[in-house]
Amino acid sequence: MTDESTELLRSLVYEPGTPPTLHVLDQLLLPGQRVYIPINDVQAAWTAIRDMQIRGAPLIAIVAVLGLAVDLQTTGELDSLNENDATALLALLETKLDYLLTSRPTAVNLFNAVQEVRDVCHRMVLEDDTNTTARQRLLQAVTQHAEFMLERDVQDNQTLSKYGAHELLSKYSSEEQLTLMTICNTGSLATALYGTALGIVRAVRDQHRLAKIIALETRPYNQGSRLTAFELQAEQMPGATLIADSMAAFYCQRHTVHGIVVGADRVCANGDTANKIGTYQLALVARAHQIPFYVAAPFTTLDVTTSTGQECVIEERPAHEFVQTSQAPADMNVWNPAFDITPAPYITGIVTEKGVLHPQANGTFDVRRFVESYGTVAAAAPSNTQDYTEQTVHTLPLYLTQHAPAAMEILEAVEPEDLDCVEVGDGNLNLVFIVTNKYKPENQVIVKQSLPYVRCVGESWPLTLDRAYYEYQALAAQKAACPEFVPSLYHFSKPNGLIVMEYLKPPHIILRKGLIQGIRYPTMAVDMGTFCGKTLFLTSGFALSTTELRAKVEMWSANSEMCALTEQVVFTDPYMEATNNRWTSPQLDDEKKAIEDDIELKHAAAHYKHKFVGSTQALIHADLHSGSVMCAPSPQATYVIDPEFAFYGPMGFDTGAFVANLFLAYVAQPGHPHRGTDYAEWILEQIATFYAAFERQFLELWNDPTAHTGFVYGRNTLHSPEAVARAQQSFMKDLLADTLGFAGMKMLRRIVGIAHVEDLESIEDADVRAQCEKHGLALAKTFIKTAPLISSMDEAIQLARSFKK
Repeated sequence: MTDESTELLRSLVYEPGTPPTLHVLDQLLLPGQRVYIPINDVQAAWTAIRDMQIRGAPLIAIVAVLGLAVDLQTTGELDSLNENDATALLALLETKLDYLLTSRPTAVNLFNAVQEVRDVCHRMVLEDDTNTTARQRLLQAVTQHAEFMLERDVQDNQTLSKYGAHELLSKYSSEEQLTLMTICNTGSLATALYGTALGIVRAVRDQHRLAKIIALETRPYNQGSRLTAFELQAEQMPGATLIADSMAAFYCQRHTVHGIVVGADRVCANGDTANKIGTYQLALVARAHQIPFYVAAPFTTLDVTTSTGQECVIEERPAHEFVQTSQAPADMNVWNPAFDITPAPYITGIVTEKGVLHPQANGTFDVRRFVESYGTVAAAAPSNTQDYTEQTVHTLPLYLTQHAPAAMEILEAVEPEDLDCVEVGDGNLNLVFIVTNKYKPENQVIVKQSLPYVRCVGESWPLTLDRAYYEYQALAAQKAACPEFVPSLYHFSKPNGLIVMEYLKPPHIILRKGLIQGIRYPTMAVDMGTFCGKTLFLTSGFALSTTELRAKVEMWSANSEMCALTEQVVFTDPYMEATNNRWTSPQLDDEKKAIEDDIELKHAAAHYKHKFVGSTQALIHADLHSGSVMCAPSPQATYVIDPEFAFYGPMGFDTGAFVANLFLAYVAQPGHPHRGTDYAEWILEQIATFYAAFERQFLELWNDPTAHTGFVYGRNTLHSPEAVARAQQSFMKDLLADTLGFAGMKMLRRIVGIAHVEDLESIEDADVRAQCEKHGLALAKTFIKTAPLISSMDEAIQLARSFKK
């Protein structure tokens, strides 16, 4: 689609309808060509944003939400879900929103827009409306709010521009013509239509008071010379002049400049402003020459959850972009940040559509008070421990009342006094609460809050709150892939690391505790095999394109602190002298020393650590032990929880972790004789049943052309049944080896590492416990060293029996 019109430039063309259509102007081709490209789904929107085919904080947000509206009505993904399954529908929505968030990290408008859409959709989808389906309400919520945001952006920019023009013109006599200067592009190409900083310039021109507009080239991407100059010429702006960034100071020395106006990608609570690289040095020029320096910032750009500019995540663009535009040697070392931070004291005023903020006596701005005066607080991308409040049984009811309307609907409660709260967490990392409606005790929810440190160690071992964000994303993704075995989600707060979810009522208990009690679960093993088969297949390259997989790997790789924790406590510390290691002493002293001296074992452990770090097969739970599963002794009463370690890793780490915990429960049986002699065999049967169900589910999806749509063993390359069967045999053989190797790693670390399992720890007689642990260590070391040589799970089970003898 091309447009050779010389009228006011349009950054996008949106046509409402069923389905709607969206085209955006490819700004990489300007000024040579004016080409509009179609945005048919969130992948296309993500690519246009990431590749900077469109840019500008307001426009990025608008294209993201409009792209989502088009996606939901054209891709058909909603049609595959039950039209009234609100949880599954919202999980799909969350997956798409979170994917869009990974496109560019610095501009806060995108995060605010996503939060707006999330809130509106959760509210409308969960409405009790028998006249419409949940799917219809979701489509209506996304589409109507996206179109509202489009219209609002244009109106807000025009209002902001009028405030800015009045502010500038009031500083000079009514006869004086103004010369203004700007950097980057903040006009109709950076917004839905009108512009922010360049919109102020337009408003000054419309009052016949503009003498000149000086546009900086804006290296290294040349948005000023490619885009702003293009706009200025298209509109025949008075005195439009282009200068290089390095000329700004000298220009201001030799000519009168009445004001400098710039845009903003994020304004912090104290007024520090993130904007295009080069803005800070322009502010220094303004200060040196006593020129008013204004930031044009839509209200959605104000981020009160980021205290100062030091907390902003600054995007760094690829080196080749700098090299290509600078004609530097191809192998030259470069630093290429896309943005910089202008400290608040260098800013004369912050212009928004609500009015103009002026600095306090100390040079900073009270952005929070300004925002709160309009009854809202903008959302933000990064979590910030300064905004974190550790909840207690006394504070949580008020928090839910104020911040979690969907949870309060489930509870059917209105006031904090309606709620009872009890803390039940006994894990290593988090707080867990059960919240109950006093007057309707059948209405309950679970609240899980991450602590900013390792709970079992204390504040001396700090831990990122972002793990709660990844847990929430993982639960949403797993719910979309396997809704029958994942609890429903009702609320998430990133600053507080807090998730509200479905309460699984008794007789549901943690699987580990059930195994210790000797409970037999009729379908637990099949349920878990189905869960692993679906989640690992549907989040992998078997179902995704290479582009989709790379994007997901990029997003999930940011959960690096949790990965590092696993790398330390599973793959490193148990094989060396480490302060946090512990074992049954003195009974296992010789075994621990033997581990440290076993070169073959340590080589094998290093192999699995390399695979854990380097393999990106699927979105894995990454902590799938028997404490991360809730069960009741009835059919299909199994739920997987606590995926805060989730990332894109090797599939066998999940299947291996679950198998490891069942093997540990098996070796612990001599310490729990009250369960009967046949319970140990029942556990081994569950291992066989689990893995058979996993293989069956995985291969069923592989053989389904509607599920196997990805690039791994692509259907377009393997045509014959024989070729497919051979590929399946080879892949599943490798996956079994990974399962058993990782199982050994997980077993060994639970016996001589920092965190043990209650199955063994609850054995009071240290000698009996040590004998059970020796059995487990022998089996673990065999799995680690010889996993590729074990031909089946039945053979692994027989090894477990033989070591017991």
